[in-house]
Amino acid sequence: MPTAFITGVNSFLGATLARQLLDRGWQVRGLIRASSNDILLRDLPGLTRVVGDLLQPETWRDALRGCDALFHVAASFTHDPAHIPQMERVNIEGTRRVLNAALDAGVARIVHTSTIGTVGQPEDGSLATEETPFNLPNPSAYVLSKRAGEEIALDLAAQGAGIVVVHPTAMLGPGDWRPSASGRIVLAYLQGRPLRYMPGGINWTPVQDVAAGMILAQEKGRPGRRYILGHSQGNLDEAAFVALMARACGQPAPRPSSGGWKQRLRVLLGRSTPTPQGTFPQRLTCDPSRAVRELGMPQSDLLVAARQEVAWYRKMGMGERL
Repeated sequence: MPTAFITGVNSFLGATLARQLLDRGWQVRGLIRASSNDILLRDLPGLTRVVGDLLQPETWRDALRGCDALFHVAASFTHDPAHIPQMERVNIEGTRRVLNAALDAGVARIVHTSTIGTVGQPEDGSLATEETPFNLPNPSAYVLSKRAGEEIALDLAAQGAGIVVVHPTAMLGPGDWRPSASGRIVLAYLQGRPLRYMPGGINWTPVQDVAAGMILAQEKGRPGRRYILGHSQGNLDEAAFVALMARACGQPAPRPSSGGWKQRLRVLLGRSTPTPQGTFPQRLTCDPSRAVRELGMPQSDLLVAARQEVAWYRKMGMGERL
């Protein structure tokens, strides 16, 4: 029976991944901080919890022994200047420590979770691929920290480590308790608030597919290779996203964002939107065909995933109109 170690196991993606591995017969050890929300882990009795802190290897290093795979999912996200230094430590130094510790423990396969935000966007408006050079001007501290963590993973892979890097896109499905940036868009729709939607579109994919793609990356991915874990039909502009949500929950769209026309004008002029935290991307669309072709990543129904997310938020009392 193979054994996996998951950092950030209590997260939207981490818990979904843990559930799929357990269902496939894996033993799963998951890192969680003592103060973290564990709402998604309460129905996972087969999970072995490792209570610790990514920046304190002494709290989790021993749990890596005997593991066949590491899935590094944990990350910190903030735009608060006061908390950016800690975010950078987690996303950069935390990544360095856990990857090196896994290699020292003899873990053969590692999947490092980056983000679609570290993939460049072609200037001609075509879909981004893993080969598109990063080109976002004035990126946020979060994006820079994720890029730095990704470079650590790729450097180790270049030295012979069995590390694959994955780039999840915006995820749909039950359990986005934090919520993530994508979950905040879904909640804005449900609560009747204006959407802050990227004018050039966003790629959406079921969280179940992303977790499956990570397992497939562990099984089939080429070390040092990057895989966008997205949906071939998931590149949705705001109108298409609104139509999807209307079908998922039966609610009409909230009023248009007051700054929407300005954002669309910037897209037409080929400009990005600057913010105090960095440049707001025009779009996060992409071509996930490499993961579909090389890994066999599933492409499940987006509407089903959207309905599951809506139902979960309503069950939790988070999806009602304000």
